[in-house]
Amino acid sequence: MIDPLRLLVGLVRIPSLSGEEGAAADFLLRAVRTFCDVEIGPGGAVVGQLKRGKGPTLLLTGHLDTVPPGNEAAWSVPPFSGEVREGCLFGRGAVDMKGAIAAQVAGASRALTEIQGTLLFAYVTHEETAEGAVLARVLDKFPKPDLVILGEPTDLRLGIGHRGRAVLKVEARGRTAHASMPELGDNAIERLVRALPKLLSLPLPSDPMLGKGTVTPVAVSTPTSGPIVPDRCTVLLDRRVVRGERPDSVLSLYKELDLGVRVEIVREELRAYTGEMLEVEEFFPAWLMDPQDPWVQRARAALGNVPLKVWRFSTDGVESCGRRGIPTVGYGPGDERLAHQPDEHLSISDLEAAVEGYRRLLIELMRPEKKHSRPTGEKRKRRRGKRQRSR
Repeated sequence: MIDPLRLLVGLVRIPSLSGEEGAAADFLLRAVRTFCDVEIGPGGAVVGQLKRGKGPTLLLTGHLDTVPPGNEAAWSVPPFSGEVREGCLFGRGAVDMKGAIAAQVAGASRALTEIQGTLLFAYVTHEETAEGAVLARVLDKFPKPDLVILGEPTDLRLGIGHRGRAVLKVEARGRTAHASMPELGDNAIERLVRALPKLLSLPLPSDPMLGKGTVTPVAVSTPTSGPIVPDRCTVLLDRRVVRGERPDSVLSLYKELDLGVRVEIVREELRAYTGEMLEVEEFFPAWLMDPQDPWVQRARAALGNVPLKVWRFSTDGVESCGRRGIPTVGYGPGDERLAHQPDEHLSISDLEAAVEGYRRLLIELMRPEKKHSRPTGEKRKRRRGKRQRSR
């Protein structure tokens, strides 16, 4: 039987920044291989498939990559120590989201004798940089699942959706000159500074279930350094989008302002640890499951009618549900507010509860069909007698 705490400690102790997940993938592959056919798939994802007769097809999925630890002086323990103290495991990725991976794998291994259908596993890479990019390639290879279960942290509630995300590149252009004679140039930084307040104060759409769209700057850069008036300045905006927004509709809002800057959705190429190149447009749609959807209702009942949850951040659900319309829910241990923070930590009791939660989810959602036994000779006689009396 797989020990979820031991698996989690092992995963946390292996740094797995986006594009550098190879060692963590190998470690997880060995664990999953103890009960399931598994291999390295598209983008370096760990993918597995387990068939148990006829029944629904479910996909358990999560991401192996983490963000960097940041300033290690802000941590009370080394960020990749996997230290256990006061009932919690500390380390980068404990909440986001290696704890859920450990719970999924351990829970699935305990449910195997009680499920029927096809159980798929996909533990992807590069989710922190471009959610859905690797899962899309995995889904192209897999049989289409009836339900996707994401392992992002929900504090043991049932996640049913979230706002989407667009990364916008705003570029101002000017003219170079010597910094000692700025009047001879046209400073692109100054152009961008004048435009930015209007870009950030633009009214944004709102969603009754997902909340309001937001926008915030996340990076600023110029191609020059030294005593030069820059002729280009770029800012990246993180724009959270709601249902119904599309790349063209998002861009049209900014083009109407006519601020003398160029706004476009970022496109980039990401390299997987396997060497595979991933081309990504950084627009990730919002999605939401109907709370009355049968899959939502059954999953919620299996978990003891836990509250429903909408995430603040974005997940691989942008691909499974947002783009492909595959029913998708989320369940995982941990408080999402601890994600990406110093001293990220997960309660061991929550980890154990999630293991049991996954076991119950799989048993309920992949329950074997009841077989009706043939009536014996005596039972057949009684049934014939009842039919004759009823005539």
